[in-house]
Amino acid sequence: MMELVPRYPQKTFTNKIKTQLEDRGFDTTLRTVQRDLHELSRLFPIVCDERSSPFGWSWKKDAEVFAPAMDPIQALTFCLVAQYLEPLMPKANFKRIEAFFNRAENILLGEEKSNLNKWRKRVKVIPENIRFKEPKVDLNLRQKIYRAVYEGIQIKALYRKRGENLADERFIHPLGIVIKGSMHYLICMMDEDPLNPRYLPLQRFEKVELLDKAVKEPKHFDFDEFIHKNNLGFTFSDKLYVLEAIFDRTMAFHLIETPLNDTQSVKEIGQDKLYLKARVPDTLQFEQWLMSFGSNIEILKPKKLRDKFRSEIKKMRSIYK
Repeated sequence: MMELVPRYPQKTFTNKIKTQLEDRGFDTTLRTVQRDLHELSRLFPIVCDERSSPFGWSWKKDAEVFAPAMDPIQALTFCLVAQYLEPLMPKANFKRIEAFFNRAENILLGEEKSNLNKWRKRVKVIPENIRFKEPKVDLNLRQKIYRAVYEGIQIKALYRKRGENLADERFIHPLGIVIKGSMHYLICMMDEDPLNPRYLPLQRFEKVELLDKAVKEPKHFDFDEFIHKNNLGFTFSDKLYVLEAIFDRTMAFHLIETPLNDTQSVKEIGQDKLYLKARVPDTLQFEQWLMSFGSNIEILKPKKLRDKFRSEIKKMRSIYK
């Protein structure tokens, strides 16, 4: 029963708990559920919102996590996981599980002289890329979108296109969620275009209504392939292309140890150059990454990309006269 009670500000109700218990094989009465909740609230930080009927139940916002005992090794693991997740997850999502990490910290504080705590202080997780400030997304709106993805149901939404001031009403079929840096994207279909999946940043949603209709997923849709092709950057084409380029060996040595993908092949040219070949997404983000190498890269193929680099160099020369 305690597992069925959410943390504030979410809440649940006795009739819903009764139904969920029955689904798990526990046959009980509504009165028993009510009595047990009141009894549990004396022992644990569970509260009842009696401002309106039906009364709603929830764990207190700052309640300690109710879970089996956590040993020091588990606590250390949670602390390292927290370091890794915190730069990747939006703050609102991280806050929802922060109680686990706080509990782990408290356990390790009691192990101050142990090797575990010393090791924790010697292990750090550093984000590889620039960490931008998170866009503002209403928490209730985010939860509705997550629920729609989880339950596989459609939504009616007010969505504002990039650069537009006014939002349009859309009927959307959620297919999945992708978190990329500080951005959250909804992978979905729209009623007006049932053939082409797209990705929508959550901060552009202004209103979301859950519909009692199942999502219509396109035939042969591959979630991983969609992400790979689009790379969730500005897409020039939905097709991959073969990149051939010569990199400065020092600047690009990490590509030997951390390849772009499974199609990559690398060959050393002399002592200071690397020849690389790989199938890559045709996106603005990937081009910007290539351009970040500056004079330490030469694009060989495709010709279209080589010509674009040549054009960009001419523009930069005109700026930095």
